[in-house]
Amino acid sequence: MDLNRYFLIFLAAFLIQNILLIRFIALCSFFGISTSVETSVGMSLAVIFVMMVSSTLTWALWNFVLEPLGIGEFLYIPSFILVIAAFVQLEELFIKKTAPALYKAMGIYLPLITTNCAVLAAATEVAKPGFIKLSVAYHYTLPEAWVYTFGVALGYSAALLVFATLRERIDIAPVPPAMKGYPIAFITASLMSLALTGFAGLFGV
Repeated sequence: MDLNRYFLIFLAAFLIQNILLIRFIALCSFFGISTSVETSVGMSLAVIFVMMVSSTLTWALWNFVLEPLGIGEFLYIPSFILVIAAFVQLEELFIKKTAPALYKAMGIYLPLITTNCAVLAAATEVAKPGFIKLSVAYHYTLPEAWVYTFGVALGYSAALLVFATLRERIDIAPVPPAMKGYPIAFITASLMSLALTGFAGLFGV
C-alpha cells in the first residue's frame, strides 16, 4: 500500500483542488445553504453520505457493467445520476422523519443533491494537468476512489462551514446597505478562494 499516494490524492481533493473554492463546482448550494451554520452542517453530512455511497456504487457500475459492455462513454452520466438520485431520495426520507426542522431549513437544496455537480464530479472527475493524476473515480482502485471521494466531500464541507460562519458574523457587522447579502458574500468567497490558491504546487501536487 502506497500511503504517500493516498495522502496526495486526499490532499489534492480536499485542499489544493477544493471543489468549491478552486474548481468552483456546486456554487449554487454553496451560496444558498451557507446562510446558517446549522443548515450547512446538515447539508455537509448529507453530501458526505451521498458522495461516499454513490461513488462506491458508480465505481462498481463502471468497472463491472458499463466498461465491460463498452457503453460507459454513452451512459455513465444518466447511470450515475440515477444512482445518486436513488440515495438522495432515501436520505431525504430519513431526514424528514428524524429531523423535520433541518429538513424544512434545507428546503429545495436537499432534493437538489440529486443534481449537485459536486456529487457527480466525485464520480466522474477527469485528470487535471499540473497536479497529481486524479483520473475518474472508476479509474482508481476502490480504496483510492474512497480516499478521493472523502477528500472531495470534506473539502466541500469545510469550505461550506467556514463560509457559513463568516456569513453569520457578516450579517451583524456594519456592512453598507448596498453590500449586504450576496454582494458581500461573493467578495468573502473570492477572498477565501484567493487564500487557497497559495497552496498551489504544495508537495508537487
